[in-house]
Amino acid sequence: MLFDFQNQATKLLRRVALALALAAGCGAASATMLHVSIDTSTFGAASGYIDMEFSAIAGAPLATAVVSNLAGLAATPDIQWGVEQVSGGYKFGNDTLNLLSHAATFGGVVSFDLAITGADDPSAGYVSVFKVDAFDGANYLGNVDPISGALATFLWTPPQVAGASGDVLATVFDDSVTVVPEPADVLLVVIGVAAMVLVLRRQASVRDVHA
Repeated sequence: MLFDFQNQATKLLRRVALALALAAGCGAASATMLHVSIDTSTFGAASGYIDMEFSAIAGAPLATAVVSNLAGLAATPDIQWGVEQVSGGYKFGNDTLNLLSHAATFGGVVSFDLAITGADDPSAGYVSVFKVDAFDGANYLGNVDPISGALATFLWTPPQVAGASGDVLATVFDDSVTVVPEPADVLLVVIGVAAMVLVLRRQASVRDVHA
């Protein structure tokens, strides 16, 4: 029986690890809180701007993107329109044209946390997109999306049921960008795995008692 429990637990952990690896490989993250880092030393420019925008296709349910814990940027933005300043960061709405542009001295790491939330969409027919790019005043920097100039985009799909979380698909165009779930989201995964292993352990114990 002990062998059965160990076997099941090992298979479970392998499946979870495989799922996480596949999600990381395709850029998908179900967590709505992400930590984004940009290594600006690869840009070949001494300084420039980090720009952020949040938009949606026409008719999309209302959604907001909150950027917080910004590091490696100027203390105040050079351009801030259609963006609301909130405690520790900035809030973007997908129903308003917006742009946040921060001057930065390149050579180090720029980072921020991104959280996207919004209303549900039973039709599952709408998306909102958060975009981040680097600009030197004349050109986009890095290996970027040729259409938008983005270093990375974050496609948010609303939940189909009210009160649920939407999904974020992060697409990274430049290797300087790293996207990881916040520790709290990783902790939830670990807790979930631990709970499932505990259930398997208890099932094995019950079988031993009745054996």
